[in-house]
Amino acid sequence: MHKKEITSMASLYAISPVHAGSGMSTGAVDLPIQRERHTNWPHIQASAVKGAMRAHFRNYAREKDSINKIFGSDNQDRGYEGHDGEIPGSISVSDAKLLAFPVRSNIAPFVMVTSPAVLKRFQNDLLMAGFSDEITLPILENENDAVMLNWQKTHGKILLEDAVVVDVTVTVDIPFLTQHFKDIEHLLLVSDTLFDHIVTNCTQIQTQIKIDHETGTAQAGALRYEEMLPSDTALYVVMHYSRHSNDIQASMIREFIETNIKDFMQVGGDETLGRGICKLDWIPGKDGDV
Repeated sequence: MHKKEITSMASLYAISPVHAGSGMSTGAVDLPIQRERHTNWPHIQASAVKGAMRAHFRNYAREKDSINKIFGSDNQDRGYEGHDGEIPGSISVSDAKLLAFPVRSNIAPFVMVTSPAVLKRFQNDLLMAGFSDEITLPILENENDAVMLNWQKTHGKILLEDAVVVDVTVTVDIPFLTQHFKDIEHLLLVSDTLFDHIVTNCTQIQTQIKIDHETGTAQAGALRYEEMLPSDTALYVVMHYSRHSNDIQASMIREFIETNIKDFMQVGGDETLGRGICKLDWIPGKDGDV
């Protein structure tokens, strides 16, 4: 029998560029970001999200005694009960999935784009998390069509990334996004093909060098290119909470997490360069019988 759980969803909005790396590469970009294998869309793996949450909890929670019970055993958290055991933890964290991606535009400094496939996946995740809100899935008649989501402007041509022209044909409201993803503005639904092109070719590439302190010039062999999700990227995470033995109820765990991990959280690498600062907002989900 499937054990019922409590679920919730968290929105992540990038305040600074995010580098959740996938390791060294032999391609043009030395340090690419993590991407899904089947779609090639950027994402942040669940292990990185959970690690960021644990680090935030460790650094900022007032009561850290339950850290190993909540996140699982870890020798880094010595001094707290369960650090040297095999406690699996009481939360399950999904990958941070892409919801909207920022691109340059002629009608605003930038607009945010999503696609039918992204919204369909988002709808499935909402159903899994127990949300009763239904989101409208607009239909694009042609590859070059676009739909404005939750904002108004005279319909017509919009230029994206100084090269791609889309024809806005209609405006559709999705109240759930307006209510729970308030940082997303100027959202535009484009075709899956165009969305794939944008998230593959329009990420931020940062050149990094190392200065030789003796000569004051770039050190030989130290040039590298690092890929990042740009600021203003919107993602979401689904959380599951289950009872830990008989001493901590799932509802208590969710409340504890949402109280201590909120507002802003650092995700990914280059923390000392100010990368990976994300605004985090919790969206309550389904309550089970745990």
